[in-house]
Amino acid sequence: MTNTFLRAALGCVALVAVSGMAEAADMYRKAPPATPIESPVSVYNWTGFYAGANLGGEFLRDRATVGATRGSLNSSSLFGGVQAGYNFQTGPWVFGVEGDIGYGHPSKTGVFGANIAKTEQGMNGTLRARAGYAIDRTLVYATGGLAVANFSTTVSNGVAAQKSSTTRAGYAVGAGIEHAMTNNISVKGEYLYEGFGTQSNNFAGLAPAVATRQSLSDHIVRVGVNYRF
Repeated sequence: MTNTFLRAALGCVALVAVSGMAEAADMYRKAPPATPIESPVSVYNWTGFYAGANLGGEFLRDRATVGATRGSLNSSSLFGGVQAGYNFQTGPWVFGVEGDIGYGHPSKTGVFGANIAKTEQGMNGTLRARAGYAIDRTLVYATGGLAVANFSTTVSNGVAAQKSSTTRAGYAVGAGIEHAMTNNISVKGEYLYEGFGTQSNNFAGLAPAVATRQSLSDHIVRVGVNYRF
């Protein structure tokens, strides 16, 4: 009887073990696949119109020849202005266009032999393309396009003086970084180099007449704030 009971008990244990193994195998086959790990995506979207203001410094570079004397009329001043533009974002890449207009007044007077020359820069504006890479709320970008600025040159021989003013077109290239503080407000830091080529003048109103030749460029370093609509 004892042997019969032992065999029955062992049989029950074996049956339960086999049933458990079969159920575990079935559960393993029916287990849902693990959720795939997705790469992080940008939460903030830079697409849309924006407008704002900027403040910084302007550094005029003027390599000048007045009469037969060469020299430089480099100067700097505070610079401020406004900007507006549009961005389009695809993936992490951001493309757009921006226009700005500002005012600084760098001016410099120098002695060139028997003559005194003064150069000044006034209104300044650009129309540029922008292309950048967004890391969520931070955008790093390069920019380039058209630059337009007003320049004036005054030459004096100690007896009389004559002034010439002109608006010159050139190019602007630069880079910057912009960070969205909120969904609508962002702050940026930006550097631009502007090249305006060489201009020549003949101050025939002086006796004797004085010819000038100037190679003009400037650097703009500024910070700004934008409101995104």
